[in-house]
Amino acid sequence: MDAALLDMMRSGRNKHWAETMINLEARKLINTANHVSSAHLSNGMTQVKFVQEIRDLIEKEFAAARRAKSDEECSAWHVLEICG
Repeated sequence: MDAALLDMMRSGRNKHWAETMINLEARKLINTANHVSSAHLSNGMTQVKFVQEIRDLIEKEFAAARRAKSDEECSAWHVLEICG
């Protein structure tokens, strides 16, 4: 994703579309976490905790992006690449 999506999300222009695209990327990350955990973690509880930690991270970063007023405030978004 690039910074244009975050700009749209902040400005209100196509806000819902931008949030949908960000959510799509977040779901892809969760899907990847599910595949990685099932392939590399043998304990079921550890798998669940790993995926939950990824979900918590996504929610935290998404909330931070919603509050961000500039690209500098959004510098923590390297994991999800929301701010190009």
